[in-house]
Parts: sequence; C-alpha cells; structure tokens
Amino acid sequence: MATRRAVLRAGAVLPLAAACAPEGFGSRSDAVRIAVSWGGSELEAFESVLDALRFDHPTEVIPLGDDIGTVFGAGRSAPDIVMLPQAGQVRNLAEDGRLRALDDGLWSATAQYADGWRTLLRIATAGDRLYGLPFKMACKSLIWYDRERLRRFGLPDPETWPIRDWPGRMDALADSGMSLLALGAADGWVLTDFFENVLWAEYPEAYDRMADPPLWLDPQGRPPADIGSALRDLAAVWGHRHAFPGDIGKTLTRQFPDAIRDVFQHHSAIMVVAPDFAEPIVRDCVPGTDLEQKVGVAAFPSGGGAEAAPVIAGGDVMVVTRSAKDSAVQLVSLLTQPEAPLPWITRYGGFVAANQRTPQVYSPLIAPVATRFEHWTAFDMGDRIGSDGGRFELWRILTEFLTELDTAGIDAAVRHTTAAIDELQRRRID
Repeated sequence: MATRRAVLRAGAVLPLAAACAPEGFGSRSDAVRIAVSWGGSELEAFESVLDALRFDHPTEVIPLGDDIGTVFGAGRSAPDIVMLPQAGQVRNLAEDGRLRALDDGLWSATAQYADGWRTLLRIATAGDRLYGLPFKMACKSLIWYDRERLRRFGLPDPETWPIRDWPGRMDALADSGMSLLALGAADGWVLTDFFENVLWAEYPEAYDRMADPPLWLDPQGRPPADIGSALRDLAAVWGHRHAFPGDIGKTLTRQFPDAIRDVFQHHSAIMVVAPDFAEPIVRDCVPGTDLEQKVGVAAFPSGGGAEAAPVIAGGDVMVVTRSAKDSAVQLVSLLTQPEAPLPWITRYGGFVAANQRTPQVYSPLIAPVATRFEHWTAFDMGDRIGSDGGRFELWRILTEFLTELDTAGIDAAVRHTTAAIDELQRRRID
C-alpha cells in the first residue's frame, strides 16, 4: 500500500535506506534489519517502539514504501524482519520457502488475536506452521466527519445513512457550495477500501466470493451479478457532480492526507471514508482541546436491508525471512508483548494494536473503534488477495472506473469495470 505509507509525511520525502546502504538492504552486519512500508511520523513512531523495548542487539529500520515486496527476492541480503502490509502474501511466500516458520508459542504466550488472523498466517500447505504474527490493526470501515458542519446542514449521523441515500444528501448540499465527500483517489487503496465497504454492506456473499477465487464462479460458470449492482450504487456516489470538492479530475490527483485536510482544514467537504490511521492528520488540522466536539468517527453504514454494517479489518504482520538471524525471532517475540506498541499509541495515535491484551489507552476518538474491531466481519480484500489487490490490478481497475465515470458515464463505466473484475478473478482461478 504505497502512498498510504506516506500518510504522515508532512511534505518531506524520506530517502530509502536501501538506496543509501553500501550493499544489500542494510549497512550493519550485526544489526537486526527490519523492512517497513511506513514513512514520516509513522516511521518515527515505530522507532520509538523499538527504543522502548531495550532489545539487546542493534536494529536498523529500512523504510521501503511500495517497494517492500522487493526484499523477498534479495536472498541472503534480505532484511531479517518484514512488516508486511499485505497479509495475503504470507501464504505464497511461505510456500516458496522465503519465510522462516515461527514457534506456535509466540501466538498465545503473551498475545491474544482475533480468530481471523490465524487463517491468514498459519499455512497448512507449508508444513502447517505459523509464518507471521500481527502487529498493527487497520480499521477500514470508518467515516470521519465534521460535527459542526453536519449540524449546520441538519444532517444525521452518517452511520445511519445507507449508501443509496448519499446522492440525495449531495443534491441537498448542491446550492451550499459544500461537498459531502472528500476522496484521496490518487491512492488506489482508498478506492479499494471504499468499494469493499459498499460491496460488503450490500452484498456480503459477493464479497466472500470475490475474496476467495474458487468461489467466484457458480456451478454454471457465472460470476456474482451483485458485483455490477454494487458498482452501480458506487457510481451513483462517485459520479455525482456534487460529490467532491472540485471535479473527478481533481479528485484523481488528491492523496489520502489531502482528503482528510479537505474536511478538517479546508472545510470543503463534510466527511471522508478513512481508516483509523487518519487520526494524526485530523489532530494536526483541529488544534485545541475540543477535538471530540468537532470531529466525529462513525461506522460505515449497512446497506439498508443488511443485518449488519461492514467491519473490515486490515493490518501489518511481522514475518521473518528465511536467512534471518536468531536474534530476529527474539525481537519479534518482544514486539508481541502487550505493552510493546504503547509509545506509538500514546505519543502519536493512529494505531490500533492487533494484540487484544494491549492496554486500552487509546484516545476518545479511537477507543470505540478498537473495541468494535476485535471481531471483524471481513479482512481487507486488497490485502487478502495479495498482489492482485495492488496497484497494477484492483487499484488500477477502480481508478479507471472513476475516470470513466467522468468521461464515459455510469453505464459504460459499470459495464467495463464488471468485465475487468471478472477477468482478474478468472486469472486468479487459473
């Protein structure tokens, strides 16, 4: 998830440590090397976690952003630990012999995780062993909104609006100059998150079929028709001429942090669909002590007829590369301790611990979110399906969908995108 990792960069671009190192991916042969996809304040926050561990060996953090997947082809030069943002890649990496299996005791000695993690990280086809441990949760089914402007325009809590009501809200705001939504469409993962929430909220069975390739086609060889219906509902929102500040062309150039600022700094939109790690950006935009009076965090709504709202989780998992030092496993063990992420949580925010035994010291904005995501309804499809959920596949398809809404209209955009998703899924089956 590329630019998602630049969330807190504050305009500064950090050089890749890998590019600066004299050889391989690190400069110290005795250091435990950790590859991460975080940058800016997220990277600083992680380093504060390492500092607090009092680990007996030196560590070297290598920020690689979108290029983090390249480390697995580096052989003996690979980092020891990778904070992997796509849990769906663990299976293939383990089956290819690129990961070191972990002791099952690490799973339960000091940690407690939601049941869904085990399905992702215990790989039956690779010796029925554990190949990863969760470190950081991501809560993907959230709406951040401006409380004051919501009240000013007489709108109820966004949690109560089915997605099909959103175009009507946009119509009601048309003469005010205020947009309902901000969207960081330059970051493809933002589009996949939005699509996944709409799909699960309205057609959870279609979500499950899309996330699991063997389920994609029915006995007659047909894909789920609900994909097209969900895309049409999404098109009614994204394609609405009063949806976003500026037109779709401008929205396609907005990155995730810019969309947060559209709501809480520039006040050109009322709400934004964004995960929990939007919190530090929101805090930068809303100084002072009355944050809770100005900022609301709501669950993504159900589809109206659905029994429950989507609760889609994501996160970063710790994996140990095949040639890693034994001290790397010791470090992973320390990072599973319940108190390990506290420096990140208390000093920086925007972090929900995967370990359910971590003390609940979250901010008032995040505390209800953390509780809700202890039991999720689905795991982030883009992360679960591995590289097919990334920038060259599902990200690209949904970016083209948004572009076509601007240039070709709803019918053509829905037709072409439905066909593109079906083609992607059939390739995954093959």
